[in-house]
Amino acid sequence: MTVGLAAACGGAPSEESPAGAAGGAPKDAGGAEMPAAHPGAEAPAAPSLATGMALFRHGDFKGAEPHLVGALAAAPGDHRILEALGAIYARTDRPRKAEETFRAALAIDAASVGARLGLAAVLIDTGRYDEAQATLDEVRRRDPANVVALQKWALLEARRGRSEEAEKGARAALERQPASAEAHYVLGLALAQRGLLDEAAAALRRAQEIAPGHLGALSNLVKVEMRRGRKDEALRLRRLYEEALARQRIEEKVRGHRLKGVEAFNRDDYATALVEFQAIARDDPNDPQVHLHLGSTLIALRRLPEARSELDRSLALDPRGDRALTELGRLNALTNNLDEAVSALERAIALNPENAEPHYYLAGVRMARGQPALYQEEMRKFNELRSRSQGAATEIVPSPPGQEER
Repeated sequence: MTVGLAAACGGAPSEESPAGAAGGAPKDAGGAEMPAAHPGAEAPAAPSLATGMALFRHGDFKGAEPHLVGALAAAPGDHRILEALGAIYARTDRPRKAEETFRAALAIDAASVGARLGLAAVLIDTGRYDEAQATLDEVRRRDPANVVALQKWALLEARRGRSEEAEKGARAALERQPASAEAHYVLGLALAQRGLLDEAAAALRRAQEIAPGHLGALSNLVKVEMRRGRKDEALRLRRLYEEALARQRIEEKVRGHRLKGVEAFNRDDYATALVEFQAIARDDPNDPQVHLHLGSTLIALRRLPEARSELDRSLALDPRGDRALTELGRLNALTNNLDEAVSALERAIALNPENAEPHYYLAGVRMARGQPALYQEEMRKFNELRSRSQGAATEIVPSPPGQEER
């Protein structure tokens, strides 16, 4: 949840001043209270959609899902939301739900390349190769240069045992997108099929480096290392695979609590949200996101020392957690620790320049300090980024990482 839950779940940033709420309004050099940043009509009309899309773009699928589910309830005909949710369902091993969602998106917008690519990925993963081929052919007819379509075509060739064609497609995709975990993964599959085990291991390891916890890459690395006679390494990779699978199963277990927690926060039922997030923390105490959620909820409940403890825990688990830093900045602003607020918010911006909310809260601090020009600049950035975050999901639908390769 961006800006934890406060600005993005329970309402837009305009509902609470980043520098002028619970801790008392900050004062200027003369001791007068400064107005807080409060853009009013500039606030997102659909904060769950904006937040969900921002998290989706940032690769935080479990964080994005509850926001997008809420946004879809408010706008069931929005194909952008359906496309993003379909991609999330595919990435979290829910192929039937993914297929239904992608087909619903296509029923609304038959020209959607993103929905068609997502559907093709699900069809490949479920072994329906002829349907997948027809779907990819349609994508390539509409968008011949689409690199994801090229990756999916290469994966389809690998599934059909056409290793040379699969290798050719994967290498072509990598020429255009060298940091694609999926293309490295497909290349590894093709090379393993050809018996080129050293090269296959290198490609699969690269996929795993780019996308840690990639189940398909890990499972195939185990097989390749066994074939190479490296039993100890295969056993080590097997443990990593089992750990990644266990994390996925924990997420499946707590998913309902996460959805209920966000829903409760959206209706300002912070007590219920707290119970739901605490349930997640009991099952998955090392999830930095749940401590972020708890921190945001405790801020809403004005239990600020406890909120700080939860945010510190989130950042200890994930020092690059830009959303936890954003909430920490907001918390410091609420308690009039403005230097610390600026530091945390600027770190959040540096880690994730595409996140709009830290600019909102930083604008509040700038206004509180009597810096109207800096306030206006931060609000300009906030509005620009927020507008961008609500763009079409077709631009960002990722490809599922070979979940079936277990």
